[in-house]
Amino acid sequence: MSAAAAVDPPLPPSPRQTPTTDSFDTKVAAWTRAFFSRPHRVVAVFWAGGVVAPVSVLPLGHWTHRSFLALVVIAGVCGALCTARLVAGGRIPRWALHVDVGLATVLASVLSAIGVTNHVPFADLYVWVALFAVLYFRPPAAVAHIAAAGAAYAVVVVFGPGIGNPWGAWLAVFGTAAVAAAVVFGLVSVLRAAAREDPLTGLANRRSWDERFEDELERSRRTGVALSVATFDLNGFKAINDASGHDTGDRLLQQLARAWQAAVRGGGDFLARLGGDEFGLLAPGSDEAGIRRLAQRLADALPDEVTASVGVATWDRTENASDLLRRADRAMYQTKRRRRRGEGPRPA
Repeated sequence: MSAAAAVDPPLPPSPRQTPTTDSFDTKVAAWTRAFFSRPHRVVAVFWAGGVVAPVSVLPLGHWTHRSFLALVVIAGVCGALCTARLVAGGRIPRWALHVDVGLATVLASVLSAIGVTNHVPFADLYVWVALFAVLYFRPPAAVAHIAAAGAAYAVVVVFGPGIGNPWGAWLAVFGTAAVAAAVVFGLVSVLRAAAREDPLTGLANRRSWDERFEDELERSRRTGVALSVATFDLNGFKAINDASGHDTGDRLLQQLARAWQAAVRGGGDFLARLGGDEFGLLAPGSDEAGIRRLAQRLADALPDEVTASVGVATWDRTENASDLLRRADRAMYQTKRRRRRGEGPRPA
């Protein structure tokens, strides 16, 4: 069977970068990923902001007794919610985030109504509601939360304390919220795609492969549909890189990815670059004979004079994802060893 692949050559460090800077940047990036990947931490910070917002303005206005008391109560509620999130950590179910956002909308509305009389722009808090929604919810749910916040603020400007230009105020707040949410949604979409895509070939990366593998295995458990996997390892790719340079190897990988994407079946088949010169193919609905035919089709699509060793395995209905992939890898390495002994390719 044939194929080719190359590893993205590492970018040389900038002359202005130092190991200390690289280490600091790496630590900051790792901390940022860790923080934003845990929404309970982020929502705790938002609730902490809900404490700061009313408390910080208490000395600035001539509040009525009722407004002063309301601000203190809201700050206390936000503080209690912040503490609950920090103490419970990730044990609170993810659906509870919708409750957080709903409560935040209600409290932001109360603060907005209070702030009108003292010219404090509490309505800006709706923007944070919109940002959190697009960060952690699917688009339909995020839109629903933003629409609910918009309706809540409409009630405030229409029925609350008098505002000189109520709809102008509404448009100013929710125009800002909509633009900010659209920008953040776009950035999040790009980052999510980048996190699951191999930058050189455009195929899925190992992270995306692992997630899809577990999903397909669970689906096969439920439905009884067959699931097969094939792994491909390029033969002599290091020699190609050494002889012709990494640029040539990279172009071969890109050519290979295009050819294989055209060769796989539409719908369920899932192709990924697992790392270096190794690729994987998930084939839901394929039995042992089907995965061999599909693997042969991919082998036939390889660029000229590029070969690959392939191993295939079909789920035996007891294995986990790691065991099934390990069995395909063993078959692939057996094929590679036979090639090295000059026995020629055999069915994996």
